[in-house]
Amino acid sequence: MNRFNAAAKLTAGLIFSTVFLAACGGGGDDGNGGGGDPADVPLSQSPALVQQYAAQLNNARASSRNCGTVAMPAVPSLSKWNSKLQSAAQKHADDMAANSFFSHTGSDGSTADSREDAAGYSGIGIGENLAGARGTPAAITNAWLNSQGHCITVMSEEATTLAVAQKGQYTVLMTGK
Repeated sequence: MNRFNAAAKLTAGLIFSTVFLAACGGGGDDGNGGGGDPADVPLSQSPALVQQYAAQLNNARASSRNCGTVAMPAVPSLSKWNSKLQSAAQKHADDMAANSFFSHTGSDGSTADSREDAAGYSGIGIGENLAGARGTPAAITNAWLNSQGHCITVMSEEATTLAVAQKGQYTVLMTGK
């Protein structure tokens, strides 16, 4: 298979979905002054996979871009990682792989918001992007940037924290504040 066909197969195989999470109380104080979760740590303390995605995502966030029909300005880098958010992302990746499905709704009816709550994440959930096919962090990030809703999630100025989990062909990106 030549490079073009491999790239076309990857592009065709990447199935994505995005959901924006509403903060309780319409974005008001989350009990910690709106400053994230106390478990947030510098991105340098995150697993290697998260750092690989963070490099791609932060490169994208450094420049203004059009997300479909929506003009998005350059935004600050994602700078934090949270083990609780990571746990929520991994739970969903594991669930999709174990039960052979692809959706923001878990096999138990859970949502990104309820998975964050169950993991004890006290920050504000900003967004969740999914990928349903294998690919490099660069290829998956590029596909997200070519999808309006996913691109908007990547370019959210509100997002400061991220987690990325994979299981089999499934990748789950969760962002928070």
